[in-house]
Amino acid sequence: MLVEFDIENFALIKSLKLSLDSGFTVITGETGAGKSLIIQALKIVLGAKVLPQYIRTGEEQAVVQAVFETPDRLGPFLETHGIPYEDIIIIRRAFSINGKGKIYVNGALVTLQSLRQITISLASLAGQHEYQELLRDENHALWLDRFAGLEADVSGISGLYQALNAAKGALDKVLTDKKSAEDSFSRSERDLKEIVSVAPSPGEDEALEQELKVLRAAAALREMGESCYRTIYAEKGAVIDRLAGCKADIERMSRIDQRLEKTLKDLASVIYQAEEVAFSIRDYLEGLPSDHLARLNETEERLHRLRELKKRFGPELADVLRHRDAIEKRLADIEANDDLVEVLKKEISEKESVLTESALALSAKRKEAAARLSGVIKQGLQELKFMQSEFEVEVMRPENFGPEDIGPRGMDYVRFMFSPNIGEPLRPLASVASGGELSRIMLAIRVALARESGMETIVFDEIDAGLGGEVALLVGRRLKNLAARGQVIAVTHFPQIAALADHHFTVTKIVEDGKTFTRISGLKAGDRLDEIARMLGGDMVSARGYAKELMP
Repeated sequence: MLVEFDIENFALIKSLKLSLDSGFTVITGETGAGKSLIIQALKIVLGAKVLPQYIRTGEEQAVVQAVFETPDRLGPFLETHGIPYEDIIIIRRAFSINGKGKIYVNGALVTLQSLRQITISLASLAGQHEYQELLRDENHALWLDRFAGLEADVSGISGLYQALNAAKGALDKVLTDKKSAEDSFSRSERDLKEIVSVAPSPGEDEALEQELKVLRAAAALREMGESCYRTIYAEKGAVIDRLAGCKADIERMSRIDQRLEKTLKDLASVIYQAEEVAFSIRDYLEGLPSDHLARLNETEERLHRLRELKKRFGPELADVLRHRDAIEKRLADIEANDDLVEVLKKEISEKESVLTESALALSAKRKEAAARLSGVIKQGLQELKFMQSEFEVEVMRPENFGPEDIGPRGMDYVRFMFSPNIGEPLRPLASVASGGELSRIMLAIRVALARESGMETIVFDEIDAGLGGEVALLVGRRLKNLAARGQVIAVTHFPQIAALADHHFTVTKIVEDGKTFTRISGLKAGDRLDEIARMLGGDMVSARGYAKELMP
């Protein structure tokens, strides 16, 4: 139940504090006094979008705050989201002219989405905008699902629908990638075959270029190497022999003069290194190809094939190898995609089966709920002087339906059908309902929803639009009965409705110091009589008399 409502710097409202009780509350006032501002401020508390123009001229910030009694069913949600759980819920929204705003619930900062999740179980507001939405067939499933408590079922189907679409999207991508890969499959295979036939290895071209230089100079290298080997080691009087003679002389000298011992060691090292050089030259010569011309032709041929690969897939041999790896991966992906396609097709089939089963179950629940809602609304309309009217909630689905016929809310097409008179066929609301009829239908729906959901606070913004005086009295009685279960707040222009209220507030507009203000005041018995007489119009004496008759 809404206990208190505060507004600061909101449009024409400088400051407003409203204390509310259970039962039937009406808000009245002359046209333009600002009743709609109070309703708009309440919408903002319940999660509506805020606009900078709502802020009173000359002010930097507006604040709306509401205090509700906390329903037990909301406790777990508050605790889960770290919001203090108390006997009351204080919702405060502050927003400034720069477009920034903050939302607090029991002092905890929350998001707009969280606020809407909280307030959906606190209060329900029916206004002119909602009446227009009642004319749109696509909204009727929402009303039926709310009446039957099927939101969780619909949410489950929405999740299945999204998962199915995600799987279909993944399959489309795989098939697209597969087709793109297959389009270049033949060329890729030819490229891979050509590269594999050559079988290049990293850095091979550089090594062969160096080997080619050696092969082309093999004869000269052999001649020079053999000459060096003979000079250092192999021929008579070679360097190694002459150094050995020097070493023998220095040994004899060092026996006489020990200062030559280091020189002797150095010379021994030189002899050893000369031998190593000679042996290295010998090994090098043995490694030179004996038939260097054959190896030369072979190397030139190999380099030619590598250069052809680099020309086509290079410019470097590393690029050729990367191209080979990419082709192998692409071909492997094609094979893997074949397997993935089958996996995704199976997954899609399974998801379609689950979605279809869930949609059928939801459809069955809707049909059962539609019969109940039709009866409740029809009874409500009869109590509102629609004695000859017919109302039916129609739930239709495709005859030969498939998974493609199921959307995020199931497969059903829900439509409210109405006939105001005997002998007239049921037709969609938009084609037959007048403003007054629509108001009564909305009231009947709200009564039905209140019974099912246990909603304690319901706000009606000009529920009496298009009504006549006699029907307005019936509407007032209906609102009064509905308020017996909790709290009903109604903005009305009809004295017949206002007269039945348990609590009465009037909105006035005044001008002070060149500025316009909207104010709201609670009315006592005598003031109520005057306000209802004003609403009746005409001679005040006669109006007051009629007002007394209207008031219980």
